[in-house]
Amino acid sequence: MRIDLPYGSGSLPLQIPDGLSVEVLRPNAVQLPEDEGRVLEEALDNPIGSARLEQMARAGCRVALLCDDISRTTPTDRILPLVVGRLNRAGVRDGDIQIVMALGSHRPMTAAEMTRKVGEGLLSRISVVNSEFRDKSQMVRLPGITEAPEIWLDRRVVEVDLRVGVGGILPHPAAGWSGGGKIVFPGVAGEETVAAFHLMHGRTPQNMFGQVENAVRRAMESWVAERAGLGFIVNVAFTPEGRIYRSVAGHFIEAHRQGVAHAREIFCVRAGRRAEIVVTTSHPADGDLWQAGKGLLAADLAAAAGGTVILVTPCPEGVGPHPRYLEYLSAGGPEELLAQAERMPASELLPLSVAAASLRIRQRLDIALVSEGISPQQARLSRMRPFPSPQAALDEALDRRGRGARITVITHGAETIPAV
Repeated sequence: MRIDLPYGSGSLPLQIPDGLSVEVLRPNAVQLPEDEGRVLEEALDNPIGSARLEQMARAGCRVALLCDDISRTTPTDRILPLVVGRLNRAGVRDGDIQIVMALGSHRPMTAAEMTRKVGEGLLSRISVVNSEFRDKSQMVRLPGITEAPEIWLDRRVVEVDLRVGVGGILPHPAAGWSGGGKIVFPGVAGEETVAAFHLMHGRTPQNMFGQVENAVRRAMESWVAERAGLGFIVNVAFTPEGRIYRSVAGHFIEAHRQGVAHAREIFCVRAGRRAEIVVTTSHPADGDLWQAGKGLLAADLAAAAGGTVILVTPCPEGVGPHPRYLEYLSAGGPEELLAQAERMPASELLPLSVAAASLRIRQRLDIALVSEGISPQQARLSRMRPFPSPQAALDEALDRRGRGARITVITHGAETIPAV
């Protein structure tokens, strides 16, 4: 059996020898609507748990449209024009609308990336900016709460009359699923607040990839409700090819949960058994090692204890926005890292917390890495074994484990939740 593994804009071949037990997991095929524009309009016409957007806005109203960034493949360029059109019909001028790209702790988007996410037509009319992360002069501090004593938000999001979240619903390591209130926290939050969000993830022992009702999400949604406010969301469930399957609009929790039910139809994939060898990509979240960890989370759900995971990811931007992430991956275990958390500045607490979650997987599994963007030396520093190709890694794993080993291949690791 030959399998072509998605790898950046191309693919890498993997040949499975005859006679072996292999299972291939990929997002489910769903019946797509003939008219995705109608799907979006119907969601906007029938919001869940809230009034219609046109009833919430008015002439003179200042609106912030919070949009997920380039690390998500959400087709926001097809969603935002409909949202802006409704705001315009309610009397809101283009000059009173600003699109804020919700970066969280990711790198700033380039002008070309903004054009791709927003569309040329809208970009020529509406102000589009990257959210701030470290620049305190561009943020406002709000009263803290128990889980996050320092609540910092982008000033341009705080000082408006209406906040609207626009994005996709995809599996997420900490919040279970993207979308909903996550566009605010950590989307447009400051470094200390983003660090608090990720520290909760680092301290949680279970794999929360695809588990929407979890402690981290509940805390995050309480931050939104108590301190920020998110008046309306427009979220979509879409295929890996970017085709819109379903759309929801309305209340940031009620509408989001219905959207998750739709997204599960695509991304929750039945698996017959756990495997001794799991080959996974991180596609399409394969820009850097920071994002590529999603592939490991998917593999963890499909692998037998003590198994081998082969992570295939190009990482053209290397380690990603937090260089010390690699160093923290070299630690012996998550407890060793988390013991340092109390004395860490927020800039270090972020990569430390995410590394702690990855180390829990490494304690359970042997990890091999195939990546052009991560050098063999960097892979070894993070205690992953480097290989030049998926085939070389699989052949070595079969030599060690024998031809009786069961194999699972996950073609879209960042967007697949194996349900064994």
